[in-house]
Amino acid sequence: MTETHGQTVTLFPAIDLRRGRCVRLEQGAPDRETVYESDPFRMAETFVGQGAEWIHVVDLDAAFDEGSNRALINELARVTPAKIQTGGGLRSEADLAEVLDGDIGRAVIGTAAIERPELVGTAVTRWGADRIAVGLDARGLRPAVRGWQEETEADLFEVAAALVAQGARTILYTDIARDGMFTGPNIATSLELAERVGADVVISGGVGGMDDIDAVRDAGRRSPRIVGVIVGKAIYEGRVSVADALRRLGG
Repeated sequence: MTETHGQTVTLFPAIDLRRGRCVRLEQGAPDRETVYESDPFRMAETFVGQGAEWIHVVDLDAAFDEGSNRALINELARVTPAKIQTGGGLRSEADLAEVLDGDIGRAVIGTAAIERPELVGTAVTRWGADRIAVGLDARGLRPAVRGWQEETEADLFEVAAALVAQGARTILYTDIARDGMFTGPNIATSLELAERVGADVVISGGVGGMDDIDAVRDAGRRSPRIVGVIVGKAIYEGRVSVADALRRLGG
């Protein structure tokens, strides 16, 4: 890959919702939950005040088939100046309509993208590729589904290529083993995904400090297809400043 300069990588501060509260899970495990904030509206306001233009919101209850926070997320999108990207339990066209027919900027299809890839094609046709992303969350090169509770036998790169063929242009890639562990994001696989399948990649999982933000920025300079990074726990625990991260990423 050639060196490029001036590439802006979007920062997505994360709000993971469980029972209406902002939480973080270690490696996606429901029994390893930390509650950071009871009011997601206050958290979103904080992120916007620090300069965030996008917020990534995960509906963990929907992902675990334990209910839904969609009404709350729609209201969050209505009142928050930042654009909302949301995923978790979006497994049908009706689910997608619940979020995309309102103020939400982008929906992330995870489990359904792997189990029924044709849904991605339908969604792209109906709402446009800019408002649809696919979430590929993997242990090694094996994507996981249903809130990361079930591992598939599929190959990450083959699945990604098939989804790009359905019209997907943006992949949210999470290395599950690194998520919430502060061990650094999986830059190498993110770059390989971008290069091999020709999709824009948003990196998620493992950011533990400002050095990791710099590493993502440098990856964006190497490949213009590295377009974003999702940061959650590192922000809540004071390891990453939203304002400083935005400056470093070029925002």
